[in-house]
Amino acid sequence: MEHIHGSYDWVLVVFSYVVAVVSSYTVLDLVGRISTTSGSSRWNWLAFGAIAMGMGIWSMHFVGMLAFTLPVPVPYDLPIVMLSVLIAIIASFIALYVVGREQVTLLQLLGGGMLLACGISAMHYTGMAAMQIGITYDPIFFLLSIAIAIIASIAALWLSFYFRRDTGGSAVWKKLGSGLIMGAAIVGMHYTGMKAAHFQLGENTGLSTGMVLDQKWLAYLIAGGTLFTLGLSLSGIFVSRRFSQKDGQIKAKTEEIYKINQELRQLNDNLEQLVKERTAQLERAHDEAIKANMIKSQFLANMSHELRTPLNAIIGYSEMLMEEAEEMGEKVFVDDLGKIRKSGKHLLALINDILDISKIEAGKMEIQLEACSLELLVQEVATTLSPLLDANGNQLKSQCENGEIITDVTKLRQVLINLLGNASKFTKNGTISLRVLKQSRGQRAGVTFQVTDTGIGMTPDQMANLFQPFTQADSSTTRKFGGTGLGLAISKSFCTMLGGTIEVDSEFGVGSTFTCWLPANAELARGAQDEEYSGSEKPVGAGIP
Repeated sequence: MEHIHGSYDWVLVVFSYVVAVVSSYTVLDLVGRISTTSGSSRWNWLAFGAIAMGMGIWSMHFVGMLAFTLPVPVPYDLPIVMLSVLIAIIASFIALYVVGREQVTLLQLLGGGMLLACGISAMHYTGMAAMQIGITYDPIFFLLSIAIAIIASIAALWLSFYFRRDTGGSAVWKKLGSGLIMGAAIVGMHYTGMKAAHFQLGENTGLSTGMVLDQKWLAYLIAGGTLFTLGLSLSGIFVSRRFSQKDGQIKAKTEEIYKINQELRQLNDNLEQLVKERTAQLERAHDEAIKANMIKSQFLANMSHELRTPLNAIIGYSEMLMEEAEEMGEKVFVDDLGKIRKSGKHLLALINDILDISKIEAGKMEIQLEACSLELLVQEVATTLSPLLDANGNQLKSQCENGEIITDVTKLRQVLINLLGNASKFTKNGTISLRVLKQSRGQRAGVTFQVTDTGIGMTPDQMANLFQPFTQADSSTTRKFGGTGLGLAISKSFCTMLGGTIEVDSEFGVGSTFTCWLPANAELARGAQDEEYSGSEKPVGAGIP
């Protein structure tokens, strides 16, 4: 037979050493993680570590084999190649199992090192056997490679055991230095074994049916994939270690909290009784507050009724006196009586607002449902507000879709008058628009009433409490424009009672837009609301007497 000689691709040789170093460093890190786990988690880490370590060692050896080029193409027996991978993983599992124990004796360390060396050697020479070419081995170099494997394996296990609990600032550098040494030992074993091999050309060389590999690019692919996998392994170990540290911190904090809790329980034997007493006091105070609020609302309602009667009389007499003064030509009296009439109507409107808000708070506001034409409603509201619009030089633009709405028309009219009245009050020589559109929300048919003005607008802070009773934008606005701050609160309450919503969008100095949405049929909305809250307490404002 003819002996042939090969050559090395030194780039791949260096690459194989890099793979060996990264693999060694990963093993050193893995052992520390395995030693801190128990139960099923420990076996999972053992399996994961065996695969990562075995693939790393095998990749180094296989890249080293691919770095060696013969003058003839050499096919590989794929099943034997896969067998060499399996041997590397099994040997790695045994090694990790040995050094991952809580306590390891010198005998166990030596035994584990021997088993790992046998596994690595078996993996190497099994991989060599996958080459379908005649190979003989120099006994001296063969035995030397086995000896290097034994020394490297025992040293690797000892370093792994030594550094497994080292988490100080210098641990990374110690492990990196150890990885460089272990990588050199693994590479030394491989290339000593390659030195022991003598390749021969036989009669069947080149006629085998095995897989012929593109050595250079396959080596890069295997090494790159292995480095990527080992990098992911290191990342996983790092993340897992951080989680373990956090778990330890949480456990320590939990134990500390438990101890403090025990001390608190000892110091506060009567705490539960004190809490019950305080809860009972709060419940009584809550009930008393509700009762007081009901009494206040009832008082306001009664007082409002008592005040409306004389006010209506004052307004009526002032109108009669105005007519008589006009007939007599007493213009001075007409103006004075007009002021009395205007002030009386303003006071009556204020009392009506107070009466409405007190009825709402007392839960005595009644709902009268009826069908109403949307177009007719818009015309009525526009006619009512025409004097106020003209007084401030504003123009009203309305857009209304045809149709009807079944709701409490009186309350809806009051909502629109409040919104349009505010828009006109805070707008001078501008445009106010009212759009009425049919819009559904989910499965509920409804109607949207949108009022937009070009007035002074509001800031976000002013909008935050806009719908609270007796709330004004600010003191300066109150002095300049007047008002009680009840109109919007009443409007929101009415919308809620009718099953709808009201929202505002405003920009300071530009204008405001109020959007009121109501169900097209408040009767159906009321039935759905009652069904939703059946068997449970209804929220405030949900009930309709």
